[in-house]
Amino acid sequence: MANQTKLIKYLNQILKNTYDGLKSYKDAARNVEEGEIREFFIARAKEKLVLIDAIKEEIYLLEGVPVEEGSLMNLFSRSWNNFKTSLDHDNAKEIAKYCLQEEKERVDEFGVLLRNPELVSEGFFAVLEEQNEKNLAAIKALVEQVKS
Repeated sequence: MANQTKLIKYLNQILKNTYDGLKSYKDAARNVEEGEIREFFIARAKEKLVLIDAIKEEIYLLEGVPVEEGSLMNLFSRSWNNFKTSLDHDNAKEIAKYCLQEEKERVDEFGVLLRNPELVSEGFFAVLEEQNEKNLAAIKALVEQVKS
């Protein structure tokens, strides 16, 4: 039971961070001009919605209660980043750097569960693997965006 409680707590932390990621990508899409990078941010936000649903379902399967929002600290961080990027007219690179940092943190979080598939259901593990692959692809795309 203690392990299940720890797992629910960990999944809720990932859920909270995923809410934050969703909000970050929505903010990013609003703060850049129309184009490929904006579409990229919108697509990533949609992927975060899929992950949110999967995490909630897994928490319910474990008889836990999912958190309903992100962290207050991330709200302050997003607000600061929105302010900084609003001062720069060519802000896509700055926004991409911020999102890159977020994606790297998510890969680290997922790693714990990906190395221990017995902790979660098969269905959730499959979603997690798919999302991790998308995160790695996003990191690669964001690195290219920052370089150019």
